[in-house]
Amino acid sequence: MDHSELRLIANPIHLKNENINKETKIIKNNTDSKLYEFLNEKYHKVYLSELNFKEIIKTVDTYIDDILIQRIVNECINEIINDIIEKSDKFDFCLPFD
Repeated sequence: MDHSELRLIANPIHLKNENINKETKIIKNNTDSKLYEFLNEKYHKVYLSELNFKEIIKTVDTYIDDILIQRIVNECINEIINDIIEKSDKFDFCLPFD
């Protein structure tokens, strides 16, 4: 078997015809299409199937959700701490002297 044949088996993206329109059924909206284009440009030597692309979107969505949750929790905790410090006499030592 020739090395070029092995390359095609390992990376089927080389099988595609260059005249084919780059739009695929994976792309559902404009943001997904931008992500798909970015991944294809950055990892042009790697074939990403529809399942791979969906998993990447799912992973990014989960990561962003975790960031949002962490920010909300931190904001709530900071607000509670500030309320306790301002409304309690137990933490007078934290306030500056007059």
